Amino acid sequence: MRPEERKQEIIVGIFVLIIIAAMVLGIMWGKKYDLFSSRGYYTVRVARASGLEEGDPVTVSGVPKGVVDDFIVQKDSVDIIIGVDKDIVLYSDASAIISNQELLGSKKVEVNPGRSGVQLPEHGMFRGNFAGGLEDIFETTGAISTDFQTLLGNFNKTLRLLNQAMEEDVQASLHTIHQTAKLIDSLMAADIQPGLKSMKGALQQTEEMVNTRRGDIESIVDNLKAVSSTLNVIVDENKGKLTESLENLDKVGKDLSKLSDRLQDPNTSLGKLTTSDSLYQKIDSISANINAIVKEIKENPKKYLEHVNVKVDMFGGGDKK
Repeated sequence: MRPEERKQEIIVGIFVLIIIAAMVLGIMWGKKYDLFSSRGYYTVRVARASGLEEGDPVTVSGVPKGVVDDFIVQKDSVDIIIGVDKDIVLYSDASAIISNQELLGSKKVEVNPGRSGVQLPEHGMFRGNFAGGLEDIFETTGAISTDFQTLLGNFNKTLRLLNQAMEEDVQASLHTIHQTAKLIDSLMAADIQPGLKSMKGALQQTEEMVNTRRGDIESIVDNLKAVSSTLNVIVDENKGKLTESLENLDKVGKDLSKLSDRLQDPNTSLGKLTTSDSLYQKIDSISANINAIVKEIKENPKKYLEHVNVKVDMFGGGDKK
């Protein structure tokens, strides 16, 4: 091979190596690889990363130990590429929290290295949570306000429907009341008014009769007053006698009460007379015997008079001694 051809091949080879090196460096730059960096790169997967930007600090136990390098948006999550100083060792149970640096300042990624003892390889992935801040509170408040506005709209709509329904019910009720009033009017015209007229006529007749007999009524009232006055005088004059009579009546009542007690007491004669069956039977037997004797005398009086010597002097004469 001639020296010129060999020189050309060397030049072409050098250019190819330069191109390959440039391509590799470009890929590494695109992938955020840095052969000369003192940081290791890891991926933190979170549900959301609102407010976090490239260059925001990464802290470990509150000490700045890295920065946020890039974001890769997934379908339902966000992968945050962080660069952490190589003196920090992360383990398989590492975790992270996205929080505020200040009340209204930028955000940071707080990393918890973990304690599993199994070292997480570089470019490994672990989970993180989004703590949020005032802007999230404002966002939540805005969402609540929107929901509240929607709720108020629904409530107003419900009130309108309720008012409409109530108006329809009230109109129906008023119509029913109107119909009932008309029915009552018709009933009054048909039944009640004739009765009222009759009562009015009867009252007029009564008033006329009272006016006609006013003198008799006044005379009766005067007589009743006189009789009442006379009775009052009689009662006043005979108050003592009335009191004595009432006392006598009270005494008679007490005597009757005692008599009733004696009649009910089986140990007294009257009690025995009213309560003893044997005495009643004896009296009944005597009465039956007397009735039998009287009957026999009536039927055969000679039987009882044949031994009786009766002399009757009809003319006043008699034996003279």
